Amino acid sequence: MNFLSFTFAIFLLISLLFYYLAPKRFQWIVLLLSNTVFYACSGVGNLAFILFSSLVTFFGAKFISDFNVALKSKKAELPKDDFKIEKKRVQTRKRLVLLGMLALNVGVLFYLKYWRVLVGSKTLLLPLGISYYTLSSIGYFMDIYNGKYEREHNFFKYFVFVSFFPQLVLGPINRYNQTGVQLKAERVFDFENIKHGVMLILYGALKKYLVADLLVNHVGSIFDGVYTDYPGCVLVAGILMYSAYQYADFSGGTDMVLGIAELFGVKMAQNFKQPYFSTSLANFWQRWHISLGQWMRDYVFYPFALTKITQNLGKWCTARFGKHFGRTLPACIANILVFMLVGIWHGPELHFFVWGLYNGLVIALSDIFKPLFEKVNEKFHVNAKSRGWRLFQIVRTFVIVNIGWYFDRIVDVPKSFAYLRNSFTRFGNPLVLASKDYMNQILGNISDFQSHIVLIALGCMIVFVVSLLKENKVDVYASIQKKNIAVRWLCYYVPLLLIILSFSFSAGDAGFMYAQY
Repeated sequence: MNFLSFTFAIFLLISLLFYYLAPKRFQWIVLLLSNTVFYACSGVGNLAFILFSSLVTFFGAKFISDFNVALKSKKAELPKDDFKIEKKRVQTRKRLVLLGMLALNVGVLFYLKYWRVLVGSKTLLLPLGISYYTLSSIGYFMDIYNGKYEREHNFFKYFVFVSFFPQLVLGPINRYNQTGVQLKAERVFDFENIKHGVMLILYGALKKYLVADLLVNHVGSIFDGVYTDYPGCVLVAGILMYSAYQYADFSGGTDMVLGIAELFGVKMAQNFKQPYFSTSLANFWQRWHISLGQWMRDYVFYPFALTKITQNLGKWCTARFGKHFGRTLPACIANILVFMLVGIWHGPELHFFVWGLYNGLVIALSDIFKPLFEKVNEKFHVNAKSRGWRLFQIVRTFVIVNIGWYFDRIVDVPKSFAYLRNSFTRFGNPLVLASKDYMNQILGNISDFQSHIVLIALGCMIVFVVSLLKENKVDVYASIQKKNIAVRWLCYYVPLLLIILSFSFSAGDAGFMYAQY
């Protein structure tokens, strides 16, 4: 269901009415039914996949928990040497369950998401949100495996967490101990939650429909068109539009998801924190798709970086190349692995792998050469705390990120390198962009672009101002609530009118970009 469709609005209204009118102890059952209906609308057959993933991780976690309980009871009964033997035996069983869980969940994901490309078939359709609910359910299992919290004993309450309908479209990747416990809680109707949720939905819709949906076709005209001999100025303009489109589409959709969840009193994990104000590429990925980054950190980065082999490699390098290199190298290798996996998570195509490798290598090299950069700054008397230096870091990071977007957006890898080369070596005359004939050649119909650009610019301006306020620790929503009624109504109705106006120019809802991942 489209988030701004009439069907979804009716579905959401009915769900909310039943949720708040039902006896509190049955509220989680209302969510269970709503989730099932929502997911069934994407294809009844898809329910089998999400049920399979939920059953595997739920009962896998049960086995792990039972092993731990049994081992704990034997600690007082067995002699010390016998207990050590039993502990090793239990650890082996736990690892077998872990491997089985990963083989089943990752196996299904691999088959549905990657097999079609490897065998050259396009017939398999991805179940809605398979990447998101698979990672969420694996995360739950791993937390039980690592003893972070007690397992859920009721499968249907656990299934409410895995299938919570707002998160199925494009995440975030929630944690059970943060979101799952909220979904079981009993709620009373809170108008403040409703109001804040609606504001989030409105702000997200503004980004999605006023910016992303008006940009998507123009970005496609540049990078997917037949004409390829563009000067660098056109390509840079296209990448900048793609940068704005991708951020508005993904963060806008996420805001809508968080807002819908808040209507039910549920506060989900944040996924964005003003990423284009980042001062380094590592900092950018701590602010963009935060839930995926944290998932990779906890379940891939640390387990890999802390293995004996990796640690021994670090010690070997410390003895030969110095303390910094030996301490940094394991984290660098782990970072490269993480970003290659993130690239593959986006899709099986080569350009995603190259994009992930690019990000991993840049972050790894920046960590390795950090002492050298600090010495250069010291030599040139750079004030690392000055506003000018911070602004330079933000601009530098923005450029590095946008270089990466070439590999993310352009499917043909040789073409992406050629476009990147043209952007630096054959930039051309930017005034060519003002030529009506040339713009018609690139964008198809210059009049459409001219009508869109005003709305897009206005949307980007609103997003920039809100982001700047947030970056400066201003609670934008709380500040709006303190204003007089005229200002508040302007903040409510101006975005709404702009969204409605954008529908007159849009070619139709383009869907969410990250829903396909």
